[in-house]
Amino acid sequence: MNEEICIFDVDAAAFETRVVDQSHRIPVLVDFWASWCAPCQMLTPLLAKIADEYQGALLIAKVNTDAEKELAARYQVRSLPTVVLFKNGQIVDHFMGTQPESAIKRMIDPHIRRKSESELERAATLLEAGNNHKAASILTSALAKYPTDDRLKLKLAEVRLENKERERATQLLSEVSLEAKNSDTYKILQSRIEFEDRDDASLKLDELTAQISRDPNDLASRHKLAIRYVISGDLEKAMDELLEIVKRDRSFQDDAGRKDLLKVFAMLSARGALLNRYRGLLARALN
Repeated sequence: MNEEICIFDVDAAAFETRVVDQSHRIPVLVDFWASWCAPCQMLTPLLAKIADEYQGALLIAKVNTDAEKELAARYQVRSLPTVVLFKNGQIVDHFMGTQPESAIKRMIDPHIRRKSESELERAATLLEAGNNHKAASILTSALAKYPTDDRLKLKLAEVRLENKERERATQLLSEVSLEAKNSDTYKILQSRIEFEDRDDASLKLDELTAQISRDPNDLASRHKLAIRYVISGDLEKAMDELLEIVKRDRSFQDDAGRKDLLKVFAMLSARGALLNRYRGLLARALN
């Protein structure tokens, strides 16, 4: 879908059909503007860029409030620009004045189903089933069709890490937008790579656990075990080991137990209950 179709002018006569009715099929962002409004002129190219990046999954209707005073009054537009998001025939969000691109996308994203959504869902299902290579194939094909989709890049980077393809994962992460680099997903993947860089692959998991059973104060082995647990995705066991290091010796490797716990906390941003529990345990261990 090209920009001319994604962005269009609308008047009162066509508003019900082109905005309200059409929003049952696809979200419509309505930009109330005027030619004399300098912030409106600044917002226009940004909205065009956003429309292009959503690849036809979002429409933008522009209402000239000088010509469409009745529409502006109907939607209680009191300052310009005012931007209103319609979905399923209803207003679901809005903002006034200029906003950074990241803030506008945060408002829009929960209401968007992008063209790449089906590929992401198929890949997630395959990952859960352990079919990592098929998931990688689907995501690679999807990325060829939608090369600017950061969600595809992040998910494929995750799969590459699962497949022990660290360099390819790192390359994908280097290609995402600045906005994506501020996301929880990106930070989790970067932390995982950092832990992998520190892993002593020469030691097996059972060797590390056996060594700690023989000597609970072997904090070096305990730390290596925690790193191994992080890499395998068993974050709860990793935090248990790191907490034990904090309790036994805060000075170990310049407070490595606490510092690595904080890094694992960053990886747990989407698991609030578990994160809060271990934050409390850390607070008690430090006091």
